[in-house]
Amino acid sequence: MMNILNIGATALLASQSALNTTSNNVANASTAGYTRQEVDFSSIPSGLTGITGSSGNGVTVSNITRLYDSFTTLQLRTEKSNTSYWNTYSGYASSIETVFNETSNTGIGPAISDFFSAWQQVAQNPQDTTARTSLLNKAQYLASRISGAYNDLASQQAQIYKNSQDLVTQVNNISKQIYSLNEKIVSSPGALDLKDQRDSLVEQLNQITRANTVEDSSGRYNVYIGGATLVDASGSYNMSVALDNSNAMQFSVGTHNINSEMSGGQLKANLDARDTTIAGYITQLNTLAAGLSTAINTQSGLGYNLNGVAGGNFFTAPSAQFAARDIKVAITDPKAIAASATAAGVPGDNKNAQTIANLANTNIIAGNTLSPIDYYNNIVSAAGTDAQSANTYVQFQTSLVNQLETQRQATSGVSLDQEAENLIQFEKSYQAAAKMISIGSDLLDTILGIVK
Repeated sequence: MMNILNIGATALLASQSALNTTSNNVANASTAGYTRQEVDFSSIPSGLTGITGSSGNGVTVSNITRLYDSFTTLQLRTEKSNTSYWNTYSGYASSIETVFNETSNTGIGPAISDFFSAWQQVAQNPQDTTARTSLLNKAQYLASRISGAYNDLASQQAQIYKNSQDLVTQVNNISKQIYSLNEKIVSSPGALDLKDQRDSLVEQLNQITRANTVEDSSGRYNVYIGGATLVDASGSYNMSVALDNSNAMQFSVGTHNINSEMSGGQLKANLDARDTTIAGYITQLNTLAAGLSTAINTQSGLGYNLNGVAGGNFFTAPSAQFAARDIKVAITDPKAIAASATAAGVPGDNKNAQTIANLANTNIIAGNTLSPIDYYNNIVSAAGTDAQSANTYVQFQTSLVNQLETQRQATSGVSLDQEAENLIQFEKSYQAAAKMISIGSDLLDTILGIVK
């Protein structure tokens, strides 16, 4: 009789544990990062006996496990990191495209055309002060549009650097939390909810910057960015970001520079967008401004103004690094425009103005390989293509992540329908175990009554 009571007690406790686990699954069905838990049962052997076919001594809970799909989870971390990269980069690409927006008549392209058209107007009527004043206005507008585009791009670079600093702070906070959870998990290996929290932090980390994890024999996660250790058994190590002498961002973990080892995530998108894409467009703007200014200034210096004086620089002399930022019209007096190719007579001829007007279709940019408008159109085209390509990657990555998330949920997610069935099953098991104990108790009472 005592064996019936003991078996019933083990069944009761096992069913209660299963009900608790199932209830916890139901309660966390909507909890982000929660992994469904399952009770593993094992029979208690009967021990040494000479009876053939002897039954056991009940049931025990051998383990409560997470239904953790490590392979799909690793894929998800990688693809979510890629998705985060393209979402971030796409936002920057769209902002860059806006800088070179040519859907209206206010962009640099129309300003270039209007500037050379104004030179044509001066060539047609070189002594007309109105035409000369209009040319100066068009030149000032063109200079302001080029310098404005430069400043917009430089402002984006500054904002990306600030954003990178904030993200690095988040990385360091996450690293500290992972280390703290590591130590708690080592002390309590069965703390499944802590493992879920740690996996969620690793996923968050990967959306900021791609990181690899290796679980050691104690259950700790060692976290690496490339060859740099972010978290290990000794602690967590701070990431940092700073600007070098060329205004480029440099990321480090401790003293280990990781720029070349970063892949995926927001920080890599920041690095690529700021120091490759935007820096490239700034270089192209400088090339445009320098080529345009140099060609106009050179030809202006060969002509003569309305006072019969040799012309000087039309634009301020460009510097290679800041030509687009600093471009300005150097003259303010319409009479100072050198429209004539000769000093003989005033106002002289219109040949110098016509020569400058013809520069619109002359290869004077990028080592005399492209005309000003063609060179700028290439910039606009590249910006549009870059934005479109980034958006395509976003759509592809989003679809891939959704597929993987569905795959992971099939294994690790909580199905309320399935948990409802489990609740009924374990409730019946609990009731049966209680009935078993009741029967055993009644039988024991009967035996004790007979003995009396």
